[in-house]
Amino acid sequence: MDWDKFKRVFADCELDGNKIILQSRLHEIIAFVKNNYPYDVLKEIIGVHKPDGMVELIYHSTVDEEDLLISISVKDEAETITDIFESAIADENEIYDLFGINFKGNKNLKRLYMPEDWQGFPLRKDYVQDDTRLCWNDDNNA
Repeated sequence: MDWDKFKRVFADCELDGNKIILQSRLHEIIAFVKNNYPYDVLKEIIGVHKPDGMVELIYHSTVDEEDLLISISVKDEAETITDIFESAIADENEIYDLFGINFKGNKNLKRLYMPEDWQGFPLRKDYVQDDTRLCWNDDNNA
């Protein structure tokens, strides 16, 4: 893949093989990649809670068995890309539900797996797992 045009337009981004590492402008960069390269299908968005409290969001696309990863680290909020990739709706809701990341502009952000009244976000490393609803044994199912 020829990334010269990308490097000219987004000189502040780091390219590491097949990974683009962003500091900002997530929406703008994903739209640019979709419109200028053959990465026009979003496979998934992955969330990873880092020890420093940041959540790394990794946007994964594949063309002809060639992966592209776009990575940005956020604290509590990120831009939605649902207007670029409608398929991002489910992944953004899952990341909101399990990591607590608010996606600005996602008009249908809601919990998918956890009950609406659940406190906290269970895939964050600082989440305290002392809720009895998390214990799956006969004593708690009575």
